[in-house]
Amino acid sequence: MATSIGNLDIGLLIGFFGGVGSFFRGFRAYREYLLLQGTPGIPIRSIAMGLVRIHGKAASERLVTSPISHTPCCFYQVKIEKWKGEEENGRWLHYGADADGVRFYLEDSSGRVLVDPRGAENDLENTAVREAPSARSLNLAATGASDAELLGYVARVGPSAETPGSQHNLEIERALLAVSKATKHPTTPDELFQGMVGPQVAKIRQQFEDEGPQSDPLREELRLAQIDLYKHPFWSPEYAQGFKRVTKLQAQVERAGPRTEILLPLPNDPHPPNPPSVDNIVASIDGPLTAAGRYRFTERCILLDHEYDITGTCGENPEAKDGSDRNLIRKGANEPTFLISGLARPDVNAMLQIRAYFMIFGGGMLAVFCLGILLLRFGQF
Repeated sequence: MATSIGNLDIGLLIGFFGGVGSFFRGFRAYREYLLLQGTPGIPIRSIAMGLVRIHGKAASERLVTSPISHTPCCFYQVKIEKWKGEEENGRWLHYGADADGVRFYLEDSSGRVLVDPRGAENDLENTAVREAPSARSLNLAATGASDAELLGYVARVGPSAETPGSQHNLEIERALLAVSKATKHPTTPDELFQGMVGPQVAKIRQQFEDEGPQSDPLREELRLAQIDLYKHPFWSPEYAQGFKRVTKLQAQVERAGPRTEILLPLPNDPHPPNPPSVDNIVASIDGPLTAAGRYRFTERCILLDHEYDITGTCGENPEAKDGSDRNLIRKGANEPTFLISGLARPDVNAMLQIRAYFMIFGGGMLAVFCLGILLLRFGQF
């Protein structure tokens, strides 16, 4: 019989309470599923005051620039995680979050309506997954922030709570839906791979190709190895061999250290640089604001001309400029459901159902399992 509490017991307690929490959150997710299931989609021109569900493309005359990939967008959400523990035996833990954006229009063939994305539970595709400082970066845009800029961004954001929808992963959800459909319509492993993650892998490979040849031979070898890696399915021997090669090259690049580039002004430059900002002036006196440690950034955006399914509360816009702006979709005061999803409308319903069932049954089973092991360890059975 155990007489003292060890690390295993603490882990079982954490698992028990985590399972109980997931169990009850699952019922809230199931309520949301039933609500959306009973809320029919309607054309935008037919919306009325109250809870509505619409589908269309995002449009806006004003955009913001996302901080990680520097992507022009209507809204961005960044999740920051910090590595805790040793290099090989640590884990990623939540550190901070950031979100910002502007009101945008959702348009369909019948009209358009203004949307305020603040407070929404966002289910959006990744525009960047980065680590800093590290060579293990996946930036899905052609440009992006440097490691130094990312560490400065961490220092400015600081520790903060998670934002709504930060646990959503649109890519995994699409994969789950593809698996669900494949079980009804069996296909070959390669076809399943292409349906589940083919488009996302193509984006990753294209990003490495867009970087072009690198002046550093080692970095160029790594780039070519990464392009070749994503040509193969994850279960293939070629992928396993390529992954080992990429990991080895990444370690060599990290040991070599970052490249230092010194940009000198051209004589008689007809386009002088912009005047320094307040941050630049402070940095020149006190040094740049930066954070210590290893961080991972996951950025998701609402992108122009992309389609979204939105369920929220329609109310009167107090800042309406004309008749087309009289309605505004936002988070309701009495109805908290406000979801912006990049999935198609039927897939939103299916994913909410899968998530609710997983949280209810998975959380319940985890809680019972951990409680049973704890009772056995303390001799209660």
